[in-house]
Amino acid sequence: MNKKKLIVSLVVVAIVAAGFYYYQTKPDVSDPLVAYKAAMGKDTVGGKTPAETLALFVAALKANDATGAAQYFMLDDNVSRAKWEKQLADLQAQGMLIQMADDIEKNARAIKPLYEGDGGYELLNNEGNVRDVLDMELNKFTGVWKLQSL
Repeated sequence: MNKKKLIVSLVVVAIVAAGFYYYQTKPDVSDPLVAYKAAMGKDTVGGKTPAETLALFVAALKANDATGAAQYFMLDDNVSRAKWEKQLADLQAQGMLIQMADDIEKNARAIKPLYEGDGGYELLNNEGNVRDVLDMELNKFTGVWKLQSL
């Protein structure tokens, strides 16, 4: 009888310990952004300043590396850069990446941030008017700057 009580007690203790372990290690399902936050925490491609990220992006364009250049863009809500990968691959197929790099180098002017973690550049046309904006944002999970739009 004592042996039976001991075995039952050990089984109960094991079940409680397993439940406690599971509760402590399970992902927080109450946060719908778990996958996004995890991916952002691993996204270390970029510079410590907007200027550094822009220089790295331009270097990838000059190397005619559409895939590498796409890595400097912030992940979208679907934890993807597919939109940027496609756009840059299309430009690469047209032989436009190097021209794009030259255009950015010659015509990009830093703009004043609107809030902490915001940055960017205006691309000016020949008349000195704003033609496009390169919006940038700090990945707060890794401390690197990423392109948000182009």
